[in-house]
Amino acid sequence: MKINIYGCFIVSLFFINSIFLFSSGKQDIKPLTDQRYKFYVVTHGGISDPFWSVVKKGANDAGEIYKCDVIYLGPETFSIQKLVDMVETAIAGKPDGLVVTITDEEALDKPLKTAIEAGIPVIAINVPDSRDLSKRIPYLAYVGVDDYMLGIEAAQRMLKEFGLTKPQRGVILVHEIGHAGLEARSKGIIKVFMEYGIPVEKLAGSPNASENYQIMDAYLIKNPETDAIFTFGPLGADPLIKLIEDKNLSGKVKLGGVDLSISMIKAIREGNMVFTIDQQQYLQGYLPIELLSLYNKYGLIPTGNITTGPSIVDKSNIDMVEDMVKGRYR
Repeated sequence: MKINIYGCFIVSLFFINSIFLFSSGKQDIKPLTDQRYKFYVVTHGGISDPFWSVVKKGANDAGEIYKCDVIYLGPETFSIQKLVDMVETAIAGKPDGLVVTITDEEALDKPLKTAIEAGIPVIAINVPDSRDLSKRIPYLAYVGVDDYMLGIEAAQRMLKEFGLTKPQRGVILVHEIGHAGLEARSKGIIKVFMEYGIPVEKLAGSPNASENYQIMDAYLIKNPETDAIFTFGPLGADPLIKLIEDKNLSGKVKLGGVDLSISMIKAIREGNMVFTIDQQQYLQGYLPIELLSLYNKYGLIPTGNITTGPSIVDKSNIDMVEDMVKGRYR
């Protein structure tokens, strides 16, 4: 029942604010019909990652409410080539709509533009095409976070934790190399730290949590002055939390993250993690299915981006989000 109420609220919010307009895109507007639509959701992350399991839940919940078939495709491990292959598989399925993470805009440019020319409406989630409008993939809407601003906010929140002092050295663990969104986050963090004259660098991690433990352990042995660490998801945060516990580093290094997991909430409560940044990934799964349903039925689509974050989660508000994480809504 909660899901139905939530879905109705979102629809009502869109209509109350009158943000729906007829699309000026090339796709033909389809008349009101009882047709059961088929939508593909193709992302760079598999459901073994806690983040993407919530995205999938959001998409499936919307599919039940709007009575459409939702097919989720994601690789077991991060791979741009696998992402492109899955997008092409989805296009071959001739869906009524396609939801995609634009994790590599150059690699996805041709297949997505081909799909749009063929009349398949596309919505981007999680990572947008950051190029200027003349080059950008002409998808209908973007639902997600501004990754560069996420990096800015993460860096500023970290500096706040140091009070009147400042970090000696920062490091950013990037667990998916080649991910445009993670690169944008890194740029935001580096910009803020450079403005304060704080050394900071990116460290190539892995989609494998145990490898990230070893990578960061070696880095801290080599750079013992490091006292500010940033990770970009549970696959980076969880092994770092364990490393902090194993090496008795609590209070010596400060860990900031992105996204939420049960272990991250526990770490914030216990002081092994300072904060994390929520981007409300349930909405990144739910809203595109809702939008594609409305677009197919009525030709309606909101203008501009629908931002789902960033918002800081720390000890001051952890109680507000814990139950939603356990219920897989955040």
